[in-house]
Formats: sequence, structure tokens, C-alpha cells
Amino acid sequence: MDKTKLIPVFLAIIVLIVGGLAIWLNGEKTKLAGDNQRLVKEKGDLTAERDSLRDANTKLERDKQDYEERIQSISSKLSGIETERNDWKKKFEDISSERDTLVEKLKEKAKTEAANPQQSTAVSSVSVSSGAPVSEEYWADFVKVKAALEVKVEDLNKQLNEAKLKLSDLDKSNKELSIKLDEVNKEKERIENEMGIKERTMRIVSRDLVSEREARKIAMEELEKLRGENNNLKRELVIVNKEKVQLQGNIMDVVEKKDVLEHKISGVENVMREKSLELDELQKELNTTIRGDSRAMARETATVELPPIVVKSSSGPRGLKGEVLAVNPEEKFVVINLGENSGIGPGNELKVLRKNKEIGRIQIIETRKDISAADIKNINPGASIQEGDIVISR
Repeated sequence: MDKTKLIPVFLAIIVLIVGGLAIWLNGEKTKLAGDNQRLVKEKGDLTAERDSLRDANTKLERDKQDYEERIQSISSKLSGIETERNDWKKKFEDISSERDTLVEKLKEKAKTEAANPQQSTAVSSVSVSSGAPVSEEYWADFVKVKAALEVKVEDLNKQLNEAKLKLSDLDKSNKELSIKLDEVNKEKERIENEMGIKERTMRIVSRDLVSEREARKIAMEELEKLRGENNNLKRELVIVNKEKVQLQGNIMDVVEKKDVLEHKISGVENVMREKSLELDELQKELNTTIRGDSRAMARETATVELPPIVVKSSSGPRGLKGEVLAVNPEEKFVVINLGENSGIGPGNELKVLRKNKEIGRIQIIETRKDISAADIKNINPGASIQEGDIVISR
């Protein structure tokens, strides 16, 4: 295949490769830009979520602190209530013991009076002999003491009942506080669980943010690398375009030279056809002349013996260089591309060369405008004149 036809194909392939590579790089750049925007958006979302989680964590910590303070307050109140309950319980036990002691004393006194009626009569008689109403005062005092004791017993009973009520209220408050404390403990556990979940989420989000930063850093490095490669490819594309323009100019020159050469070749072919026709005519004439001379000489040999024909050699123009166009080994003559226009004529001798080495000599016997016929005068042993051998005038 002609090289001039391959050059546009190679250029088209190079342009297609560079264009495909540029399109691929543009697509990769667009993809990286989209990924970068998506990562920025995800980073914003993660940052907002992180801020919300931080706010929620801060709120949970405040709630935890409030609940801990409430738990401490409730615990202190519960301790105070338990202390108060113990005090009331002790007071109740003291009052109960005092009441039981008074009741026992009253029972013993009643039994003593019932068991010793004479003593009480003697006391009464002594009182009467003395002239004072001892019995009535005694019984009045006794009644007063009894009434005072009964009042005191009632007060103690009342205090005991109040202590029981207070104790029951304290027990109820204690139960309510215990329930509240359990609820607070449950709420505390729930808050601690939520805080643990939030902390784990924060750690995961932090790792994701770190991973996202690393991925973004890698993506930016890849983007910078691709940008550098893109710039290099752009420079190479500019160089290729310059070479393309230069090659297109060279192609134009080659095409012009090709047209000129084709025109010259067509002219040479026309000349070669004309020379071939002239050579055929010359060869026919030579063959006719040789056959005619042979027959004439054959007829005249028997009667007349003629002296040999000698063609005088003339030096002719020197330094002419031509080429063997045809060879007739049977008749021992050749046709060369030097004729009357070159200045040679019959009798001129020329050397036959091949690879700058002389292989024989020829002598012109007939000329035309651009070609001549010559006899082979001398040839080196083992050599033979061929088409394309060089001839030089001596």
C-alpha cells in the first residue's frame, strides 16, 4: 500500500484516540465533580446530624444532671422521712410503753384498794377523829388523779393515733418516693442507654467523617492527577495538531509531487511507447537489411570477392551516458537511448558498464532521433549485455 495513503489513516486514528481519551477524561472529571458535590452535601448532612446529636447529647446530659439532682434531693428527703419515721416510731413506742405502765399502775391500785377495805376504813376513821374530811379529799384527789391519768391516757392514745396516722402517711410517702425513685432509676437507665447509643452513633459518625475526609482527600488527589494528565494530554493534543497540520502540508506537497511525477511518468510512458515503436521499426529494418545483405553476399560470393566493409570509427562527443534498451543476441546488436539529438552517429564506439565495470564495447551502425542501433564489437568472457546496462561514449 502507498505510504501517502497510510498517513491520513494514521492521523485519523491518532485524532480518534486523542478525542476518545479527551471525552473519557471529561467524563471522569464530570463524575469526580458530581462525587465531590455529593460528598460535600453528605458532609453537610453529617455535620448537621452531628450538631443535632451534640445538642441532644447536651440536653440528655442536662436532663441526667437534673435527674441526678432530683434523685439526691429525693434520697435526702427519703432519709429525712425515714429518720422522722424512726423518731415517731420511737415516740410511739415510748407513749405505748408509758400508757401500758399507767394502765398497769391503775390496775394494781384498784386491786390494792379492793384487797384492803379495812385500811381504807381506818384511814377514814383517823381522818374523822382528827376532825377533817380526809375521806372526801382523798377520794377527790383520787378522782382527780384518775381523771388526770385518764386525760393523759387519752392524750397518749390521741398522740398514739396521730403517730400511727403520721407513720402511715410516712409509709405511704415512703412508698410513693420508692416508686418515684424506681421511676427515676428507670429513667436514668433509659437516659444512660440513650446516651450510650448517642455516643456510639457519635463515634460512628466521627469515623464516617474521618473516612469521608480521607476519601475526599484521595478524590482530590485523583482529580489533581487527572487534571495534570488532562493538561499533559492537551499539550500533546496541541503538539499532535501541529504535527497534523505539518503532515497535512507534507501530504499536500507529496500529492503535488505525486501529480507532477504521474504527469512525468505519463510523458515518459508516451515517449517509451514512441521509442518502442521506433525500436520495432528499426529492428525490422535491421533484420530486413541483414537478410538482404546476406542473400546478396551469398549470390555474389561465387563470382566476385569484395573487400571487407570497414566502418571508420569516429570519436564523436565524449562523456555521453545512456542505457541499453533492447538486446538481440542472435544478430549481436543492441538498441540504446542515445540518438541524433545526443550528437552521436554511425561509427562511434561506446563502452558498456555494469556496476562501474566495463563488460564490453559497441559501435553505432544506425541512428534515429532519440535511439540508435549498435553492433556488439567486444564482450568480456563470461559476460553478456543486458537491458539496463550503462553505455558511455569513449
